[in-house]
Amino acid sequence: MTVTLTGGQATMLFLVMLRSLGLVFTAPIFGHHSVPTLVKYGLACALAIALAKTAGATAGSMPLIMAAPIELIIGMALGFILSMGFSAVELAGHVLSIQLGLSLAAVFSPTQEESSTAIDPFFSVMAGLLFLAMNLHLAVVQALAHSFAVYPVGGGWPADIALTGTHTISLAIELGVRVALPISLVLLLTELSVAMLARAIPQINVFILGMPLKLLVGVAVLGAAIPSLITGAESIYRFVFDAATGGAIST
Repeated sequence: MTVTLTGGQATMLFLVMLRSLGLVFTAPIFGHHSVPTLVKYGLACALAIALAKTAGATAGSMPLIMAAPIELIIGMALGFILSMGFSAVELAGHVLSIQLGLSLAAVFSPTQEESSTAIDPFFSVMAGLLFLAMNLHLAVVQALAHSFAVYPVGGGWPADIALTGTHTISLAIELGVRVALPISLVLLLTELSVAMLARAIPQINVFILGMPLKLLVGVAVLGAAIPSLITGAESIYRFVFDAATGGAIST
């Protein structure tokens, strides 16, 4: 069996593959550094072949040398916006790490390729498992397919994508901090209690008592708050995907 492509079909497939490639390399789960580069290229090619027939194209005379980088950047921008939900959940873990004082003992994490604390991997794994449990890896592909209807191939740089991305990123970060806020408030009250105790009994060494007490209270509260953390992470994911696709993708 042979497949013959005309010049227009080959150009269309190439542009669709560039947008798919940009998404795969920046989207959550797909773009993780643990995924081999060859697998990412293969996935991008598979998505391009599957979506090329349904992708919309804008008639025009834009040269290929100008259309190619635009399609790549659109895919990267879409993947980056979708990854903000994942990053917001990890941000909640970073905020709690600072409140618990674990940032003083940060070590290099081979899974994140950066310094992380003892509870950062927990939030990363929770974010990844929840992402897969909500079938958002399939929603990422749906978002890519939807982007060809909203931003046709060869249509030039979309004027609203930068504004949408900025708005989504700022609100996703805000939601991530809100998820960690209740536990942070409990830890703050613990610090205030220790400070008042040290004020009433000056003989108590605040540095020896405060750190272990705050850590014990934080771990206990974190264990009790796991259901609410999962609920908050779900709301962040839904918000990000709704904002990125205009509500066209149901999560």
